[in-house]
Amino acid sequence: MEKKKRKIVLNGSSTILNLRTIIVIVSAITTLSVIYNTIIMQASLLLFSILLLLIIQPSKHRFTRLAHRMKIISRVVVTLMIFQILFRHGGETLWQFGIIKITSLGVNYGVSSSLRLMLIVLIAGLLLDIPYYDYILAFRSWKIPYEISFLVASVIHFIPIFHKQFIVSKEALNLRGIEISKSPIIKRFKIYSALVFPVIARAISEVKYRSISLELRAFRLFPERTFIYEAKLKWYDLTIQIIIFFIFLNILILSYFLI
Repeated sequence: MEKKKRKIVLNGSSTILNLRTIIVIVSAITTLSVIYNTIIMQASLLLFSILLLLIIQPSKHRFTRLAHRMKIISRVVVTLMIFQILFRHGGETLWQFGIIKITSLGVNYGVSSSLRLMLIVLIAGLLLDIPYYDYILAFRSWKIPYEISFLVASVIHFIPIFHKQFIVSKEALNLRGIEISKSPIIKRFKIYSALVFPVIARAISEVKYRSISLELRAFRLFPERTFIYEAKLKWYDLTIQIIIFFIFLNILILSYFLI
């Protein structure tokens, strides 16, 4: 007589929304950002992403991390916007002084490209903050093979590991009296280039130990795996997914007929 398997079902999601709902929203946002390279669309998607980022895991730590990321990326964004405005010409001339010329096409492309870059950073930060196990549960719910789910989740999880190792290496240099922020630009490049390879080596070594751990736990020995958690969609997850789908579809249809 075969024994019946007992299954423990717990809510394993670490966010308010299910990860599948977040992936659907992120997919719609990034697709619209690629298709419509306008200032209004990029600014709207950016504001919606910030709102989504704060709703999913509202906390003081979340606000601090968001402000820190925006501060880091702001210099790159402003530099990119200036170069795009100055060197991309076309459309109506808004201002000209000698060989320096600012056109409507340059302003539109520079601002929209900068907003898109900020959007990518926010979306990437949102996905990287979600725990590794949530991805496994989400991909399992979509009936994706476990091997593929594990590979994708491992790649996403590798970036925070790399960042953590990099921070540890920077703190070790600070303890030795080497302050990167106060060093000249050329010396900074030398320091960062010297840090990258040891950090990558340490991160890869952690992945190696994880693969050994998987082998010891008989990875892929059985076709089906058991999970203590199961990420089920709630009624508001289904509602949000349906609303996002219809909004996405309506935007595509309206833009097609307007063009």
